[in-house]
Amino acid sequence: MKVLITGASGSIGGGCLAQCLAHPDISTVVAFARRELPSDVSSHPKLKTVLIEDFSQWPEAVLEEHADAVGMLWTIGSYKGSETADLEYPLAFIESMARALETKPSKPPFRYVHLGGMFTQQDQDMKLYWLEYPRKIRGLAEAKVIEFAARHKRIWKTFVVRPGGVATDSMIGSRALARITGENWFVQLEELSAFMTYLAIDGIEEASVIQNARIVRKGRELLKQQQQMIQRS
Repeated sequence: MKVLITGASGSIGGGCLAQCLAHPDISTVVAFARRELPSDVSSHPKLKTVLIEDFSQWPEAVLEEHADAVGMLWTIGSYKGSETADLEYPLAFIESMARALETKPSKPPFRYVHLGGMFTQQDQDMKLYWLEYPRKIRGLAEAKVIEFAARHKRIWKTFVVRPGGVATDSMIGSRALARITGENWFVQLEELSAFMTYLAIDGIEEASVIQNARIVRKGRELLKQQQQMIQRS
């Protein structure tokens, strides 16, 4: 199976990339990026990097070449809120990719996995008292990608993952905080990455919008299965 990914140079995207490269059912990972990825990653035999100058303009030939992929892990986003990165980029991709898929023979719907957030707000009229702009612009993107899937059921399936805090080694104290606060508020990077990868290649029983607790539980299950496979090999 072939999986596409954006944002692979970031923390969450990098975690998803590592999961994809290690997954036995994934034969090819195509990373769309503005620049080449670090050599310790780019040398992996499963990985192909495709340079995209502008994520609001997707070359038709590029998407035609990779229309055989089973899904996309979309991890591009901003912290402060950016209409360009948080809204225009993902919408440009889904619209462009859908045009490429429409010309192909019938196959299972393309799985688009969108990285959202626990505190995003899809209701644009609701008054928010902190971080209003970033929460609403990301919430609007979530609503748009869900609406898109509803209009293109034959070729498209959208999953929106809404993690809380993501605990990583680079965020000092986050691992301990995740253990203290529990599954409703934090998720380990590895759990989130494993879960998003699972959605891109399967996820048939999952809801379209997935909250932190479900991400944690299923992510732990997937990581345990991985460990068992390693021990048996």
